[in-house]
Amino acid sequence: MTVALDLFAEKDYAAVTTTEIARLIGVRHSLIYYYFDSKDALFHQTIENFVHETLSNYELIGKKGGDPIERIEFWFENNIELSRTLRKLIKIVFDYSGPKSRPLSTDKAIKEFYSMERGILSSAIADGVAAAEFTHVDADEIAAFVSTHIDGIFFSSMMRAEVDLAASMQRLKNVLWDMLGHDAHRKLD
Repeated sequence: MTVALDLFAEKDYAAVTTTEIARLIGVRHSLIYYYFDSKDALFHQTIENFVHETLSNYELIGKKGGDPIERIEFWFENNIELSRTLRKLIKIVFDYSGPKSRPLSTDKAIKEFYSMERGILSSAIADGVAAAEFTHVDADEIAAFVSTHIDGIFFSSMMRAEVDLAASMQRLKNVLWDMLGHDAHRKLD
């Protein structure tokens, strides 16, 4: 599935063949069909598997109690650390979003990914507002804003080689701190 993920991220779904995947992992292509009914099944299981792995990283952030500023910092650091694989996921999800028939389990995994991503950030923001560390804002709205802009950063970094993903994430984090009326970015930079 790791090789399949790389290929699906590199090429369009239709351009990837099970024969190519088998060749890259050094097995007969019939072995893939032993484990997966079709290329479609492999594709969907690959997405679902990767989403669940990523969610386990997000769960660690969600369980991290304490200071909302530290949780937001950790959330951004996690996104930067996982940026290479998250870029693949974002590209595959974008390609996947076309009008083809899709299993509910894959759609559910993608929705769960975005829901948890926004939920962790929203929770940290709400906790900071409640503790009067942040300006009163709609935490869900701000989390949705950040999530959308992170996707944009990933797309920009795929489309333009000069985009520095880490620097772009830092700028977004600074914008977030400004929206929250907090000087944390000046203290932490």
